[in-house]
Amino acid sequence: MKCAACNAENPADAKFCQACGVPLAMRQAPVPAQPPGAQPKSAGLQITPAAIGIALLLFISVVGAGYVGWTWYEDSARSSATSQAEEKAIEERRKKAEEDRLADERQKAAEAEREKQRQQADAQEAMKLAQAKAGEDQKRGADSAREAEERAKRADAKAREDERAAQQAKAQQEAKAQQGAKAPQDAKAQQEAKAREAKARELARQREAAAREAKAKQAAAAAQQVQTAAPAPAPVQPAPAPVQVAQAPVAAAPAQNDPCAGLTGLKREQCTSCSSHQNFFRRNACESRAMDRYCEGKWNKPGEPDCVDPRRR
Repeated sequence: MKCAACNAENPADAKFCQACGVPLAMRQAPVPAQPPGAQPKSAGLQITPAAIGIALLLFISVVGAGYVGWTWYEDSARSSATSQAEEKAIEERRKKAEEDRLADERQKAAEAEREKQRQQADAQEAMKLAQAKAGEDQKRGADSAREAEERAKRADAKAREDERAAQQAKAQQEAKAQQGAKAPQDAKAQQEAKAREAKARELARQREAAAREAKAKQAAAAAQQVQTAAPAPAPVQPAPAPVQVAQAPVAAAPAQNDPCAGLTGLKREQCTSCSSHQNFFRRNACESRAMDRYCEGKWNKPGEPDCVDPRRR
């Protein structure tokens, strides 16, 4: 039930308003419904016995109401003290109801404040947990990135090492292949050098034999001259000319200790320049330089069999 003074809701069985203490009005009786099909009465004024009776009743009612009012006034004057006490009691109940309402509101406000504080504490705790989780996730992400970077560095270093090892292996294979390709050339060069040395020794031996034979012939001729001149003195005859030993058509007779004896052209150039080298590789490089000096301007020309190289033009 709603209070007419403050519009506050009250229980249906309450006699006074719990908010302001004002007595609640009695419920109005429901208006009887008009039966269906009933015709409304005319509002016109008609003087009938019934109207006269009604007017008489109204007059009697007014007189009675005046009498009742007068008596009520007298009774109210007598019971003013009683009504004041009732009003005071009503005021006290209203104040008590107001205090109870305020106490309820304060209690509800305190509970709401406690709930708000609890929610704030829960929110702060949740925020702390979220921040801690975010920090852990960030740390794990950084650790994962660092591990990935280290793995990439290790993989890169291993790839470089593998590439270096492959290059070294390839270089060794190429060196072995070059050595294998040069081995026949080296063997051939050694054989040619040995052949030249043998030929030079043979030429030196032949020259020594020819010189000894010439000396022997000169000694025999001198002894024969002495024997023929012993019985009788004969006129002095000129000594026979020394026997000339036929020599090979060379520019000059080499000395007996010349290792390049009998060599001409490119072979002699290489021998005289590179005979002091005992190392095969150095001797080979020296012979290549001697060949470049000897064949300068003669490469791949007719009449120069020693200076043929398809790589040169």
